[in-house]
Amino acid sequence: MNNNSGFTRTLLVFFQALIDTALYWLSFFIIITFWLSGKYPGAFGFENRAFFTGTMLAVFYFNSLYSFRNWILWDELKAILKSAALILLVIVLYLYSQRFNMSRFILAAGILIFVPLCLIARYAFRRIFFALGILSTNIIILGAGRTGEIFAEKIIEHPFTACKIVGFLDDDETKQGKIIAGFPVLGRLDEFERIFCEYQIDEAAVAISTASRSLLTHILDMVEFHVKQVHYIPDMYMLTTFSASIRDVDGMPVISASQGLLNPLNRFIKCVIDYAGAVTALIIFSPVMIWAAWRIKREDGGPVLFIQDRVGWKVGHFKVYKFRTMYTDADKRTEELFKDPNILADYQKGIKLKHDPRLTKIGAILRKTSIDELPQIFNVLKGEMSLVGPRPLTQRDVDFVYGDYVARKIYTVKPGMTGFWQVSGRSDVDTDIRKEMNLYYIRNWSLWLDIVILIRTVYAVISRKGAY
Repeated sequence: MNNNSGFTRTLLVFFQALIDTALYWLSFFIIITFWLSGKYPGAFGFENRAFFTGTMLAVFYFNSLYSFRNWILWDELKAILKSAALILLVIVLYLYSQRFNMSRFILAAGILIFVPLCLIARYAFRRIFFALGILSTNIIILGAGRTGEIFAEKIIEHPFTACKIVGFLDDDETKQGKIIAGFPVLGRLDEFERIFCEYQIDEAAVAISTASRSLLTHILDMVEFHVKQVHYIPDMYMLTTFSASIRDVDGMPVISASQGLLNPLNRFIKCVIDYAGAVTALIIFSPVMIWAAWRIKREDGGPVLFIQDRVGWKVGHFKVYKFRTMYTDADKRTEELFKDPNILADYQKGIKLKHDPRLTKIGAILRKTSIDELPQIFNVLKGEMSLVGPRPLTQRDVDFVYGDYVARKIYTVKPGMTGFWQVSGRSDVDTDIRKEMNLYYIRNWSLWLDIVILIRTVYAVISRKGAY
């Protein structure tokens, strides 16, 4: 099947809608079976079922969930959640108008079951059809510089995009024939038409941050009538993304970004979520914390907690709590380690030892699983930390790695138990990237960004990538 054909796309939309409808009613079937003991409520008669189904499909359609437009799984989840909330509201109002006395909790539970089922199915749907070459989009990147390379890496990192990068085009002679981010530089910009015919290009991404207006005009004239979409990628990586919006001001594109945490209401909401989340986490993880404390005490009889002075909000100092993972003479061992100039240089770059000789046996396990961080729940309850935010630094980190100026910018917010760079590689991410990620989080904070980071934290802990 031709990936570009309208018939193929229509067929894919039909299959996706069919899957959504099946999962929608499976969710309500689960509720009827386990909550209502199989009793079939009158609200699920034929006419009402048709209305419920039509509402779901219409809301999904108007939220662009059948355009296969979202490139990132989190964007798809956000669209599904918004749609689910609207579907629930419409159904409740409809049943009220029909005078059906049906529990709103049952409806909400059905929708809540539907959301994760729908997201998993959509991810599987894209991956299967992408593997079959049906849903894939061939994309060429114009510009093999750093911006183009980062864009290619992001496409690889997010397989939900269903984009297949063909390669790069660039006028730099030194880059011809080279492999960048795993993809070849196929030629110069003026060879686009040849590459378009040879590789059946669907979309083009312009990633030339230094391009003049005349060059951009030339590129657009060259590609716009060949490809379905042209993407322009400005050199703004780690500056603004989440909070940014593009507006047309009488023909002039304007990128607008807001600093969400300057709003007192947003700070209050974040504070409420921190306390509620910390109390919930304490209840859930208390058995694990008791086990960890017992294992630490049993191994060497030393203190259970490691309490250290850290730099936090407004560059103030506070005591952070962690389960002790190192031997009791770790400070002495650290001095010996830092006599090695290579280890000291790695530390100054923010690189941790992969096989740290200071770790106890149980300490290595606690580090790998991130259980050692759980006592920081008490720091959150004390108001010293947040669930999500930049990690608290030692004064040594501030003096030798980050610098006072950067630290003051980072700690305009409370430090967090987890953060943006922790879910993007953890200890594998060097200091410069950590700084950029922390600043990115502060500039682009939103409630949704915190939710995404918390979800990604679960995956990071399970995968154990960069944990040592």
